Amino acid sequence: MKTLSLAIAFCILSLGVPAQAQEDLGTPADVLAAHNAYRASVGLPPLRWSGPLAVQAQQWADHLAETGVLQHSGSGQNLAMAEDGTQTVTQLVDLWGREQADFTDGIFPSISTTGNWMDVGHYSQMVWRATTAVGCGFAENYGREVLVCDYSPVGNVMGERAY
Repeated sequence: MKTLSLAIAFCILSLGVPAQAQEDLGTPADVLAAHNAYRASVGLPPLRWSGPLAVQAQQWADHLAETGVLQHSGSGQNLAMAEDGTQTVTQLVDLWGREQADFTDGIFPSISTTGNWMDVGHYSQMVWRATTAVGCGFAENYGREVLVCDYSPVGNVMGERAY
């Protein structure tokens, strides 16, 4: 299994990932910038990178890549899985950002034009006003890539407004 820790950087050569693949994936700064672009578009302050959250997210990304089952380890977490080599980390974050099209600024859980908050839950977590930090992990195995981002404080809180 190939593991790339966003807590440290994607470009650690000792992990056995070819240099070209590392460059193509992106960096922790790319992941943070992608999150903060969505936050800036709705007038929210930027998130900061959290090393401890990144370590936690990396452990879960490793587990998901090994099992191939996309499931959350808890609340305040976004997950993305793609076929190996098809997405950069920024494109994986953009999968969550596309949920903005169905988002409505209501009181949670009434935040989706579809009537189902889970249709916009990744996006709303990224732009949750009370969230101030993010840490992400990335792993690759069996032809799949997994991105896990953990947030603090967690978003999608019952009875609260995203922003």
